[in-house]
Amino acid sequence: PRTVVVDFSSPNVAKPMHVGHIRSTILGDCLARLLRLLGHRAITDNHIGDWGTQFGKLIVGWKSDLDRAALARDPIGEMERIYKKVNAASEADPAVLELARQELVKLQAGDDVNLGIWREMIALSQVQFETIYQRLGVKFDHTYGESFYNPFLADLVAELLQKGIARESEGAIVVFFDDHQKLKSHPALVRKSDGGFNYATTDLATLQYRVQTWNPHKIVYVTDGRQQLHFEQIFTAFCKWHPEARAQLAHVWFGSILGEDGRPFKTRSGETVKLADLLDEAEERALQVVSAKSPDLPEAEKKEI
Repeated sequence: PRTVVVDFSSPNVAKPMHVGHIRSTILGDCLARLLRLLGHRAITDNHIGDWGTQFGKLIVGWKSDLDRAALARDPIGEMERIYKKVNAASEADPAVLELARQELVKLQAGDDVNLGIWREMIALSQVQFETIYQRLGVKFDHTYGESFYNPFLADLVAELLQKGIARESEGAIVVFFDDHQKLKSHPALVRKSDGGFNYATTDLATLQYRVQTWNPHKIVYVTDGRQQLHFEQIFTAFCKWHPEARAQLAHVWFGSILGEDGRPFKTRSGETVKLADLLDEAEERALQVVSAKSPDLPEAEKKEI
């Protein structure tokens, strides 16, 4: 028996889960179930997007334009509305973008008001996630969001610098892959020139935490194919940083869900299709089939099937 960490689903806080999330969620859950069936120890971890630049914009919208009644009725819909409004305003007006940046800096520095708003957003989002996971019969052992790793990032970058794995470039801190043919022209940024960290930094911290906490034989990431280069960079950088780690790192990727026009699947209005709507429609269609085949069944039983 081996210990395998499976990272899958990973939705973003304050956004509705969309059609694209069904693949990572189902494939990851299937892998975990198969591993357990074969006698292995599978540890599932939902690495949710609960940190980053979008929260600056969300906090601006929350403070200036939140409709509390709408939030009580449809929390995700209301958070999506304020985000879109501020996002559009910040594209048109640099002053709004700067305000969002300031709110983000306050959040990252531990401002009580902004932390309170952020925690409320996470709690409301978690309700949506749980509802969908219950419908799908999917459970997670752990849900450590990106924010969980925030305290480790500064030390991580300092260690990469000290070991000569990263170096400064135009004010940023970067891992170069001079000895790797494919990645030579794709260095990984681990600290931006403004001092901020990014996905690469968080993913390296996540890997270190998983290796130290669970000592797994393997860590599997289930995401769409657009992240192939990112994971190649992360895995290569991690092996330079921790050559002693035994964990085999794997990226299980899948394609995008495309519409009839061959482009990523969206509704006519250009919105991504919500996962809850897809599941509702699947249930409706299944109910029609059951009703046609077994019209005499009690209504409650048809719905259960």
